Amino acid sequence: MPSGKRERTLVECSACGTAYAATSWPDGKLQPIGTKNGCRCGSTEFREVRYPETAPQEEEAD
Repeated sequence: MPSGKRERTLVECSACGTAYAATSWPDGKLQPIGTKNGCRCGSTEFREVRYPETAPQEEEAD
C-alpha cells in the first residue's frame, strides 16, 4: 500500500456502478475496502463518488 495519510471515501465501479467504501491514498489510488481483486463484475477501475456541496441559504431581507 502507498504511504502517507489515507482517508475514507465512497467509490463506484466504473463498469457496473456498484458502490464500495474505500481508502483514498495521497497518490490518488483508490482501494475498495474488503476486496483485493476489484469489483465482483471483474473490473478494477473505480471512481470516487462526490456529492455537490450545499451552500447555506441566505435569509430574505424585508
